[in-house]
This record gives sequence, structure tokens and C-alpha cells, in this order.
Amino acid sequence: MLTLLFAMVMGSGQLVLSQASKEVFALGGLSVNALLTSKWLWLGIFIYGFAMIFWVYILSRFDVKYAYPISSTAIFFTAIFQAIIQRNMPSGSYWLGLALVVAGLVVLSIDKKI
Repeated sequence: MLTLLFAMVMGSGQLVLSQASKEVFALGGLSVNALLTSKWLWLGIFIYGFAMIFWVYILSRFDVKYAYPISSTAIFFTAIFQAIIQRNMPSGSYWLGLALVVAGLVVLSIDKKI
């Protein structure tokens, strides 16, 4: 459960950083001023900092060989969050690929409760 929560945090962080990239380039590209004044970038840095601390906690409780594959479900949560928030629905083949990834993760985690 913790690893899925971590994946959700990472997925939201990806969406925030995507928004930050749009804002930074609208403010003038990769200039120091644009980077320092982007609210989205600072929020993304905060989310990733929190995620890193959360990840260290997860690794203190679970073996990395079980935790890491589950953390890759962040791609699933990123797609879901983007579809909901930005109304940008991925294609059917994208969802099929994500379903295969999730099925593989289920197989990997069968012998260990995460």
C-alpha cells in the first residue's frame, strides 16, 4: 500500500513538473529568473523532496526488489491524473500497455505483500 501511495505522489509530481516546464518556457526559457519565479517548479521540487524521504522510509520496510517494481506504477497514476486534470485522455493502446505493466507487477508481487 505504501508503495502505491508513493507512486501516486510521483505521478502527481510528474504532472506538476510538466506544468512547470510550460510556465518556465512561457517566462523566457531556462533563464535563472524564470526558474526561480516558477511556482509550479517549486511545488514540483517540494513534491519530489517529499517523495525521496517517503522512498527512503519505504526502503527501510521493504526489500527494494519488491518495492521498486510497484513504484513504477507512477506511470499509471500520471496517465490517470492527466486524463482527469488536463482532460488529455491517452489512447487505447497506451492503456493496454499500462494494463500489461500492472499485470506484470501483480505477478512480481505475488510472493510478498507490499
